Parts: sequence; C-alpha cells; structure tokens
Amino acid sequence: MKEHPIGIFDSGVGGLSVLKELINLIPNENYLYFGDTARVPYGEKTKEQLTSYVREILDWFKIQNVKAVVMACNSSSATVYENIKNDYNFPIFSLIEPTADFITYLNSEKIGVLATSATVNSRAYSTKINKASPSKTVYEVACPGLVEIIENNKTATSEAKKLVIKYVVPLLEKGVEKIILGCTHYPFLGHIIQDIANDKEILIDPAKHIATKVSESLLLLDILNDSEKGAVKFYASSNAQMFVEAGKIFYPALENAEELIISEIIKIAK
Repeated sequence: MKEHPIGIFDSGVGGLSVLKELINLIPNENYLYFGDTARVPYGEKTKEQLTSYVREILDWFKIQNVKAVVMACNSSSATVYENIKNDYNFPIFSLIEPTADFITYLNSEKIGVLATSATVNSRAYSTKINKASPSKTVYEVACPGLVEIIENNKTATSEAKKLVIKYVVPLLEKGVEKIILGCTHYPFLGHIIQDIANDKEILIDPAKHIATKVSESLLLLDILNDSEKGAVKFYASSNAQMFVEAGKIFYPALENAEELIISEIIKIAK
C-alpha cells in the first residue's frame, strides 16, 4: 500500500500547482496526474456534470490501485466533494477545507476569493470560513476566461493582464487584506495579481495547505511511501502536447503526457 500512487486530477494544467507542492513536501511518493483537458473548463459546468466527471475519474483511479486522491480542482471540491467523499475505499482530499481552516487563524478580516463560477455559486469558501469565523467578510468573484487563457498558454498576453485587472481591482477597492486563489489554475497568474496589488504577501494558495493536509493524513494512516524516490505519470484526456506546453510554464519538469481518452476511462471503470 505504501508504494501505491496518489491520484491527482483537475480539468487541465491547474492541478500542477498542487502536484508541485505535494512533491516539495512528500517527494518520495508515486503520483498519477490526470488533466481532463477534453472537458475544460470545469468552472462553467453544472453540479450534475461535475459529479459524473468526478465519478468517472475516481473509478479509473480505483482501477489504478491508488491509495488516496487529491481533488486538485476547486470547482469539483466545492460542488461534488461532500457527496462522494465516503464512496471509495481510499481517502479523498478537497481543496476547500484546509484553506478555510488556515484563514480562521489569520488576523485579516476582509478576504477576497478569485474562483470559477461553479465555486463562487456554491459559496463553499465563505460558508466554511464564516462557520468558524463569523466576523470575517468574504468577497467571492467569478473569473470566467482565466482558465482558458492559461490552458491556451496565453498568460504573458495583454488579454490576460486586462482580465486579471478586471477581477482584482474591485476586490482591492473593497479593502481586502488577502486574496485566495480559488482555482488551481490561477497561480499561473499570481505574479500579475501581486503586481496589481503591489503586495507580494497578499495571495493565499490552497495548494500549500492541501499538501500539508495530505502529508499529515498519510502519516497518521501509516501509508507514506518510504522508498528513496517517487515517480510521476501524466495523463490528459485530449491534446496531450498542448497540456505539456502550457504546464511547463509552472511545472518545468513536466514530461510528455499520455492521452487517455474519456470513453476509455469510462469503459475501464465499468
């Protein structure tokens, strides 16, 4: 069991920000990363669609004998996690809870959240944060278009900067002290947000907090890999080469990804 892989999935390259933090913290683990590029972006999908997608991917991970799965996607974490977290024989980790727990210990009272429409509509962050810290004010902003810019490798364009300004400036005008990157794609644009805010400490990246949660949980379960070195395998549900090119910006060590067609995942899982 200790040498079994940890499954990680997202709609595309965004979850690489989570993988990077996991490898920094627990480098000896074996990882299976799946980017569902055929159905990106998840943030504009319905709860029913996301539930179907997530179950297909989790069923496939089960066949791969994973020992845990990290939902490296805020949209699915916010809308699906509570309904499926106990349906599998391996632990499943959501992005929302560890970050919300961290926020409750901060002195900051005004918190901004940049996220997809699905995450914002679920109000997952504000609900979790205010349950523990009712005094905090949470402003959640949907950011359509940002995921597509990142997946299409356009983070250095003027189009990217204009969109980021559109979503970030209203939060700054409200006086937010911290901004949660409520989509795992958004760290690809983190430097732009910091420049606009003129604050290198304003961002909170959930990837760091879920990595800590996974590490602590696997230690308690006594299933941390104790081999000297782990390995990573990458899969994308379409256009694996585009996945690699976009992902290298944030994760330079990304190797060629294999295309794993969605219909084959469903067939295997069944």
